[in-house]
Amino acid sequence: MKSLRLLAVVLFGVFILGSAAFFCPQARAGGSGVAAPGTGGDVAPSGEPTAKVTRVQLGLGAGAVPDYEGSKDYKGAPLLFARVDWASGMFFHFEGASARMNLVPSPNWRLGPVLRYIPARDHVENDKVSDLKDVDAALMLGGFAGYDFGRWSTFVQVVQDVSGSNDGYVATLGLGYAIPVSDQLLVAFSATTNYASGDYMSTYFGIDAANSARSGLKTYDADAGFKDVGVGVLLQYNPWEHVGFRVRAAYTRLVGNAEDSPVVDDEGSANQFFGGLMVTYRF
Repeated sequence: MKSLRLLAVVLFGVFILGSAAFFCPQARAGGSGVAAPGTGGDVAPSGEPTAKVTRVQLGLGAGAVPDYEGSKDYKGAPLLFARVDWASGMFFHFEGASARMNLVPSPNWRLGPVLRYIPARDHVENDKVSDLKDVDAALMLGGFAGYDFGRWSTFVQVVQDVSGSNDGYVATLGLGYAIPVSDQLLVAFSATTNYASGDYMSTYFGIDAANSARSGLKTYDADAGFKDVGVGVLLQYNPWEHVGFRVRAAYTRLVGNAEDSPVVDDEGSANQFFGGLMVTYRF
């Protein structure tokens, strides 16, 4: 567990430092107005107006998340946010447990790497699910591509486990719509769906004979397929020049083999909610 977390930190550090070294000559201070979420972030992809100058945002807050994927119990979690927009249209976006970078200097096209961290499933609130064999934290690496047109945005993303935790992949399709209500307020809506491989589904939703004996849950085979559909909303409010607020809310519905798994159908819930509030600072 410790080695996996260290690897995640190292890789993320290399990701940040490499990006900074490559783009540092383009950096300029300034930037005002609302900073939209852009095609990035775990919950709500949406359109981002191209920054006229380099713009940096940092955020810190807290949210409520499911205890595990498919849980009916919730827990508090710290929220971190960082975004850098360059005048070329390229950007770096980190939020929650996911980081991505658009390497295409275009006001509309998006293409680049993605790094995603999935926390371990251990010591959860539900006794039977807790008795299952622990699932180590996973590091998912891949890429995304997208296109923004007007207030609309679309993207596709594929990430593969490189940590040996679930050995699977997840493919995501997303659609976003952003409304710049004023110079201080932006509202963005999103819809997403995720397709997961058999290895991923088996790791988080399957129950083999050994795990059935440990937990008392019935055995269950979870095959590859669409595992969820979701909608989200983001509010970015900047009442002051540098300080603002970022509010996220999302609803995800587990479907297919994920919904029918005993860890969801018997012990958890197919309805998954997320909510969070951050204070942001713009440079």
